[in-house]
Formats: sequence, C-alpha cells, structure tokens
Amino acid sequence: MAVLNDLPNAGTACAEGRQFAEEQLWRWRVPIRAADTLVLLASEIIANAVRHGPPPVCLELSLHADRVRLEVTDSSLVPPVLRRPQARELGGRGLWLIDTLAAKWGWFDRPPGKVVWCEISTADQLLPEAP
Repeated sequence: MAVLNDLPNAGTACAEGRQFAEEQLWRWRVPIRAADTLVLLASEIIANAVRHGPPPVCLELSLHADRVRLEVTDSSLVPPVLRRPQARELGGRGLWLIDTLAAKWGWFDRPPGKVVWCEISTADQLLPEAP
C-alpha cells in the first residue's frame, strides 16, 4: 500500500497526485495501459475532492493479485453523483470517465467525510519482476 496524505487544496493537488500514482505504479511494474488509466482516474477523483470539499484530501493506492485499487479521501459529506453531461458543458465528466474506464468504483462514508474509490484490472498484465 502507498499513501499520499494532505494533498493541497489548490491547483497543484492533481499534479502531485498524478506524479505520486505514476511513480508508485512504475515501482509495482503495473503495465503502462493500466497505469495510464489509473493516473487519469486519480486526477479526476482528486479534482472532485478538491473542488467539492474542504481539506484534507488523501490518496491511497493498493496492489492486489489482479487489480490496483485507488482511494481518495476527502472531508465532504456530499456523496458523488454520476451524471452524463451535455456535449456543450465544460465540466462534469469526472465520474462519467471513472464509470466508463474503471473495472468498478464506488464510495463510502469515512468520518469526517467520504472515500471515493475505483479499481483497474491488471489480470495477466503485470510484468515479471526485474532481476
């Protein structure tokens, strides 16, 4: 498991979260396609957490036999709402992307706020350990 605590409630949060996720997934030798998808989804969930809730925002990654799980904790009590935005809308696509690209996703309460999570399958995709 890898945890990045106290992401800033500012424009740098997504970049810091992406960098942390990218470096950790590389260490775990997660295939590039799965890693790229997870980095994108981390950015979307972090952006929602920063936009809709007060700090702190934390990112947690965990590697399992056939998947990688990403969790973002925030202090908002408002649950995420999946919707399909209109083509002319500038935003509102974060959860739609997550719902489309993740193997599964969801959320649960974790006082003082909630956790939004998603999983990406890595079945038969992990690279062999380096010698």
